[in-house]
Amino acid sequence: MSNKQLTLFLSVLFASSGISAQSLQFNNGDTLEVELIYQTDKTLTFSHIALGEQTIDKSKISNLQDMNLSDLVKLNETQVNNIKKVNTAEAKVSNAEARVNTAKTELIAAKVAFDKTKQADSQERLNRVDAEEKLILAGEKFTTAKEEVKAAENELKVTKNVIKAETQLSEAQTKVDLAKAEVMAVGEKSIAEKLGIATADTKVDIAENKLNVAMQHVQKAEHDLKLAKGEKINDGFMGTGWFKDWDSRVELGLKGSSGSSTNTTFRTAFNSRYEDRLGRWDFKSFYLFDSEDNISSENKVNAALVKDWFFPDTQWFAFASMIYDWDKFKDWNHRVQFTVGPGYQFYKTEDWDISGRIGGSGIVEFGKTVDDLNSPTGLSEKDILGFEGMAGIDLTWHITAKQQFLFSNYIYPSLTNRGEFRNLTNISWIHSIDWFEGLALKFGIRNEYDTTESERNDFKYNFSLLWGF
Repeated sequence: MSNKQLTLFLSVLFASSGISAQSLQFNNGDTLEVELIYQTDKTLTFSHIALGEQTIDKSKISNLQDMNLSDLVKLNETQVNNIKKVNTAEAKVSNAEARVNTAKTELIAAKVAFDKTKQADSQERLNRVDAEEKLILAGEKFTTAKEEVKAAENELKVTKNVIKAETQLSEAQTKVDLAKAEVMAVGEKSIAEKLGIATADTKVDIAENKLNVAMQHVQKAEHDLKLAKGEKINDGFMGTGWFKDWDSRVELGLKGSSGSSTNTTFRTAFNSRYEDRLGRWDFKSFYLFDSEDNISSENKVNAALVKDWFFPDTQWFAFASMIYDWDKFKDWNHRVQFTVGPGYQFYKTEDWDISGRIGGSGIVEFGKTVDDLNSPTGLSEKDILGFEGMAGIDLTWHITAKQQFLFSNYIYPSLTNRGEFRNLTNISWIHSIDWFEGLALKFGIRNEYDTTESERNDFKYNFSLLWGF
């Protein structure tokens, strides 16, 4: 839809005034002089001095062929529905204004009655309390009616802005579809052209540039639509633009006690995720510290970065991941793991997201404590390189608009030490808090079972305060 067409359409929406006066003849022989407003493929909408605005099927009009409809604006079903939305919002404004006028009249009458009681003799002053109560009620009714007018006017404004933004978004998406078709057409043509390869490549680049520009227009239109609907706009961390368009969360959990012994538990985390039509980035990290009487029993860092590459027209994708661990109380000092492989998106809706992955991993444990007969202590530290397989599943369930459940389980069978394996399970439940946007409570469980460790099971649970941006 061009800007000229958009202006014309909005003028029909917001003015709803007659465009042309013509005579309608119906199949039953009746005739009406009407003001035509707009038409669709099957219907004609008109205004009549007595009947008001009416819509009738064109098949019921006998003189349709003789009517001049070439200059009458033609709308589709979406545009007609938008007109109905605007008319409904305008009717709410009109009704609210009528209630204001009624309440104003009642308020004036109550004020006059109250003033009379102030000047009346002692016998009539007994009615003053009743008159005062009526005045207060009338004032409250008038105030409520004024607030209803403001709400109705705001609803009408939002409706108009949303319609305009949706129209611009539809236009931008149409341009994207055309640009995609052009990229495909030029690409097919370049394959067919054995000669002039450089020219064909240039055409492909131009078409892809058009597609990128169209995608930028879509992003701007989506941004404007969110503004029109009053939705939150992601401007990044604290409005700085950092991690803009990323779904990011900061967590903080703190627990302590003092008495016969002093206990302190501190946990903080930062997670961030970004997804578009080409792929997905997912970063997770946490730091955990636990001590009793100034003697630490937990002191660890974990950070994981996963990159997914999407394939068009298929549920399959490729991924690569890197995980770093530092743990003061493990048999090793540092651990780095690299994994690559394919993934499959089993199910994805607004409420559910289920995907699976398989792959191979290379894992390096730095400073791992191993048996050493040549050492005076019988132990020594070495850097150990190993290889593992990997199979896992990720599940996200949006229970309600404010509750979210996340589950993942990954098993890593060792390829270098037969019979050994690791299993990592993460479970989280997040509940948003109403009184502060972005704030939520989180309960999490993390369990890692490793057959190569002296303490095989590492089970942790936590309660945290979470802030999303």
